[in-house]
Amino acid sequence: MNRTLPLLILLLSTALSTRINAQAVVATESKVEHTKGDKIAAVIELPYPVEEVEAAIEEHFSKKGGKSDKSKGYQIYRNMKISDEEVELNDLHFKVERKSRKEKDITLVYLLVGRPSENVGARSSVDRHKINEAKAFLNQLTPSVEARHLDVQIVGQEEVMKKTTKRNLQLIDEQKELEEKIKALQLKLDQNKIEQQKQSEELTRQQGILDAMKSRKKA
Repeated sequence: MNRTLPLLILLLSTALSTRINAQAVVATESKVEHTKGDKIAAVIELPYPVEEVEAAIEEHFSKKGGKSDKSKGYQIYRNMKISDEEVELNDLHFKVERKSRKEKDITLVYLLVGRPSENVGARSSVDRHKINEAKAFLNQLTPSVEARHLDVQIVGQEEVMKKTTKRNLQLIDEQKELEEKIKALQLKLDQNKIEQQKQSEELTRQQGILDAMKSRKKA
C-alpha cells in the first residue's frame, strides 16, 4: 500500500475542514481597550493559535515592504494601504490575543485603522474611522492565516514522518540483527544435535565395553 496516500488524505481533509471553518468566520464591529478607554474596532475570531496569526499578519505586510513596531499591546504597521485599491496611507493597529485560557487555539484579532501619525488612543469612543474597510481587510486576511496554519501542520506532519521513518528503519535494522542471531543460534543448535548424536553413539559404545567387562568377571 502506498504510504503517502493516508498522509495525502489527512492533509486534504484537514485543509478542507480548516477552509470551511475559515469561511464561516466573518469580521464584526466591537470595542477594544486602548489607552484612554474603549475604541470602536473591527474584530475577527480565528480558530488558530496566536503565534500563527501574528506570523501571517507579519508575512502579509513584509511582502509589501512594511515593518511593525509595538506600542501599548498593539502591533502597528505605519503608512500602509489597507487595500490595493486605496490611495490613502494608514497606520494599522493590530491587537492579537488568545480568546481565553481554555480556548488557547482561538485568537481574536482587533484592527484599528488610524490616520497617518494619529494618536488613536486619544480618539473618541464613537469614532468609526474606516471600520468597514478594517472588517473587509480582516476577512481578506483569513485565507493567509489559513495557509499559514496549513504550512505549520505540514511541517509538523513532515516531522512526524521523519520520526516514524527513523523508527521504522531502526526496527528493520533490529530485525536483521535478530535474524543474524537466530541464524547463529540455529547453527549452534544443529551442531549441538550432531554432538548429541556422536555422544549418544559413544555412550552406547562405552556401555558395551562396560557390559563386556562385567560379563567376563562373572565368567
